[in-house]
Amino acid sequence: MKIKRILMTGLVFLLPALITVFIILFVFRFLNDYVAQPAGALVLSSLKLSSSLSVPPEYAVVVTSLVGFAVVLTIIFLIGYVTTRSLGRRLFLLLEKYLFHKLPVIGFIYPHAKQFTDTFLDLGRKNEFKAVVAVQFPRQGVYAVGFITSDGLDEVKNASGKKLVTVFVPNTPAPLTGFTVMFPEEEIIRMSITVDDAFRFLISGGILTPNNHNHVVL
Repeated sequence: MKIKRILMTGLVFLLPALITVFIILFVFRFLNDYVAQPAGALVLSSLKLSSSLSVPPEYAVVVTSLVGFAVVLTIIFLIGYVTTRSLGRRLFLLLEKYLFHKLPVIGFIYPHAKQFTDTFLDLGRKNEFKAVVAVQFPRQGVYAVGFITSDGLDEVKNASGKKLVTVFVPNTPAPLTGFTVMFPEEEIIRMSITVDDAFRFLISGGILTPNNHNHVVL
């Protein structure tokens, strides 16, 4: 039993690091194979440098990747620089409206991808989570952690005659997906923990509880 406990303790401490390394390697390989390598090869071939590089073949892939990552980072920086300017942002919004939203297939995928990134990679927009709450979901008597995102839809509020609040109830352990539910304001429990604390609680399946935040504010 002692050996089993020691192994389990070691696994608890090591597993998060292994998962982190796996995700980093997966993302790096994806970016390298599908972004950096094609971009680097395109640049080198367009500049006619691929044939003039006096490097062993086994290092040619590394050079191509480095060139590709440099090009991609430069493009990201330039786009970020341009879109921080008023004119650049207006031009990009027009491009979104009349190109990305109109093209077949892309017009269907792009709005959802845009909404996803705006919500979970918050760049200072108004759609950030406003507060952490507890709600009775999926039935009465069972409580789930959620995030207030906005007021309820006017049509639903008018039909119900109640002041509604829209709450995003995430799944566990993948809180990027979940349910968007409208609750009467008097039925939600506002919690005194931060959004980051709530995400840690959800991802860990309730194992990681916020320190010194075991109470709720009604």
